[in-house]
Amino acid sequence: MASYAQVEPTVKTPESILRVKTDSIKNTTPSDTIPPPSTQADTLKSDTLKTPPPKGDIETTINYSARDSIRATLDNQMVWLYGQAKIVYGEIELEADEIVIDYANSTLTAHGTRDSLGQRIGYPVFKNGAELYETKDIIYNFKTKRARISEVVTQQGEGYLHSEAAFKNENNEILSVHNSYTTCNLEHPHFRIRATKTKAIPNDKIVAGPFYMEFNDIPLPIGFLFGMFPSPRKSASGIIVPSYGEERRRGFNLRGGGYFFDISEYAKLALTGDIYSKGGHALYANSSYLKRYHYSGSLNFSYSKNPDSDDKIETQNFTKDFRLTWSHSPQSKGTGRFSASVNAATTTYNQNNYLGYGTSADLTTSSLSNISTKLSSNISYSKRFTGTPFTMGLNMSHNQDLVTKIVDLSLPTLTVNMTNIYPFQRKNGSSNGPLDNFSVSYSMAASNRVTNNLGKIGNSDTDSIAPFNFNSFGRFFENGKKGIRHSIPASFSFKALRYFTVSPSVSYEEKWYFEKRGWYEDPTTKEILRSDTIRKEFNRISNYSFSTSLTTRLYGTYFFKKKDSKIKAIRHVVNPSVSFGFTPDFTGNRKYFEEFETNDSQGKSLTVYKSYHEGFVYGGSNTGKSGSIGFSLGNNLEAKVQGPQDSVARKVMLLNNLSFSSSYNIIADSFKLAPIGISANTNILNNKLNLNLSATLDPYNYVMRPVEGEEPVEKRMDQLAWKSGRLGRITSATLAMSTNLNPKARSKETSSREKIAKSNMPQQEKEFLIQNPDAYIDFEIPWSLNLSYNLSYTHAVDSDPNVVQTVSANGDLSLSEKWKVTYSTGYHFESKEFTQTNLGISRDLHCWTMHLNWTPFGRFQSFNFTINVKASILQDLKLERRKSFLDNL
Repeated sequence: MASYAQVEPTVKTPESILRVKTDSIKNTTPSDTIPPPSTQADTLKSDTLKTPPPKGDIETTINYSARDSIRATLDNQMVWLYGQAKIVYGEIELEADEIVIDYANSTLTAHGTRDSLGQRIGYPVFKNGAELYETKDIIYNFKTKRARISEVVTQQGEGYLHSEAAFKNENNEILSVHNSYTTCNLEHPHFRIRATKTKAIPNDKIVAGPFYMEFNDIPLPIGFLFGMFPSPRKSASGIIVPSYGEERRRGFNLRGGGYFFDISEYAKLALTGDIYSKGGHALYANSSYLKRYHYSGSLNFSYSKNPDSDDKIETQNFTKDFRLTWSHSPQSKGTGRFSASVNAATTTYNQNNYLGYGTSADLTTSSLSNISTKLSSNISYSKRFTGTPFTMGLNMSHNQDLVTKIVDLSLPTLTVNMTNIYPFQRKNGSSNGPLDNFSVSYSMAASNRVTNNLGKIGNSDTDSIAPFNFNSFGRFFENGKKGIRHSIPASFSFKALRYFTVSPSVSYEEKWYFEKRGWYEDPTTKEILRSDTIRKEFNRISNYSFSTSLTTRLYGTYFFKKKDSKIKAIRHVVNPSVSFGFTPDFTGNRKYFEEFETNDSQGKSLTVYKSYHEGFVYGGSNTGKSGSIGFSLGNNLEAKVQGPQDSVARKVMLLNNLSFSSSYNIIADSFKLAPIGISANTNILNNKLNLNLSATLDPYNYVMRPVEGEEPVEKRMDQLAWKSGRLGRITSATLAMSTNLNPKARSKETSSREKIAKSNMPQQEKEFLIQNPDAYIDFEIPWSLNLSYNLSYTHAVDSDPNVVQTVSANGDLSLSEKWKVTYSTGYHFESKEFTQTNLGISRDLHCWTMHLNWTPFGRFQSFNFTINVKASILQDLKLERRKSFLDNL
């Protein structure tokens, strides 16, 4: 049974004059002698002072309901509600098993009841706007907006305040006694901060008197006289408390201390630093910005000064490193888009800084690890011109090898592209003309490449790498390789003999440079060397070429006649292609090449052509006439399979791809047949294992030629190997196999992204984990094991075959619902060493979390153990122990 009632309903004014029904008894008496009121205007003016209507204590309507019954006094001054009672009074909502409304004293009283077993049920739940209070008993005065609450539990931000008795004033402030504060949402929390008196100011802070920590009802022996716990609903500037530790190489330290600047709603900045007792230090600037529906990004800079490995406190040798990262992503659609992904660092940054420091919330190390060897960056802007076929792109890039110390910068590259134009196609879109498919396009690229690779100097066989720093950058930029390339391809296609597609094309290309580099012959060695003199002048290179191709597709299907056969049919698809390309010889053009007469190793006269643009950003002109016939053959194989559990036959791919390709130069004097490229891809074991294979087969013979006074030298001969009964030599090959042995883990990335997107974690962490779902610990997947094997084979001229094999494994294992183990390792067969091995253990402790990251051996042997509160409001409440790999150096 449910009862509903409402008191003091609002009286509405009638919209029109109410009519009175005519009396059924006719009036026979004479008309009234009292005349009707006069319609003449009253001579008394109305009072200018209007008296406002009396205002009661009740400001709005009180709506109440109950499941069992509602009882009230005759004057409605007292109302009792029983069974799932509920009252709504403005922003005030009160739910309890019993509620009493006292209009005379302007109070609401609520408490629970006892069930048949004597247990109290139906505790009051009091809601005041966004504030929610769970209590045992409550008395609320809706006139003064004050309340007395017993055994209250209220949420303040990420924390929960438990109080034995609390008093709420008209400012919604809670003054309580004998209470505790925690971020654990259980009725009996795992930990809490016990305090004698507290005052909770909504959306600001909680101030506590004498307090101490308690874990699982065990109090700590240390307490504090005064405490303040912030609970704002918006970010604010403040001090970042550092952590402390000790390292053998750098000494005692304070890390991560600084200040957080809440610049605005759209931009945040954190300035932190580290300081070490042996003289080292580090500075960090981490910022993030966001403009909704437009863009978002982050900018991070770090600088470190570390002592060298002599571990002496008076050392004067230090290494300075820095790192810069920038990420910018557009969020709006339009004709222009700007994006950036910058990751630059000094070559020794990851060797001198422990990037594994911190918890998983440390997102600044996502694109650089202690074993990274390459860094890259890209900043781009693209513009589409509406109503035209033109697009423009401006790009700056950075590539850095931390091993060879080569740095390549593109500052910048400008591209302009025109999409295909069909000049002979009719306006109405009909395609009846023979040249309807004829198209022409245009592309332009202008680039300025800066590098510290000076190339081969003198008789050196290796490139010279100059130090790249701020002092040398100006010289590298001045000597950057600049150029502009224009390309105009034109093509069309048509059907021939019904089953073939013919696609002829012609291409014209121009390269513009603003300098030339000459050559000279060494009078002593007769060797042709590149001159250091650069002539500053505008010059251009014009090249053109012609090509045509013929393609078709062949199908073949074999049906199995046995009805009980699981395999019903096998289908083979062949994609053959033949092409011809012609490129003229431009070596006779003295604007492009310099001619030298020299002798070969046997003393024969030889003409050598050296390009004025060798090593330039877009290269020099084409050398030698080429008339090559290219051919390729692609295959894929699939089967139709129907097992006892299948209602219809299903397709199973047996061979994703098996292709062969090569070319034959009919104009070349020697080595007319190019090496044959082979590639294959397939999935085996019911798509559990993926295989990738590629190889290059050289069809020519290799023989050993004796050299007087020296060991024989291997030479490549212009003789086809199959004339001697051999296929040739495989000069390079790669084999890659990979699998995830857990079927459920194959779809982990998609499910992880969905969980991350729905979580309550900060937006910056969300964006990182969505892009890197492997960093998200999923306790629902019992285990995951990714295995990969890579083999690389090379056999160059006059050298022994080289084989490099590596195997790697990574994954995770759930020991229980709350325990997770992650691991990654690998083995290098040639060096007979394990690659960097990492072991991680995570424990979900409900309101706490525990992480152990351990590198058990190798150069980066280290560990980091952290146990901390999950809630960010108490992020400094943690225990951390770590050992940096720097102690091993």
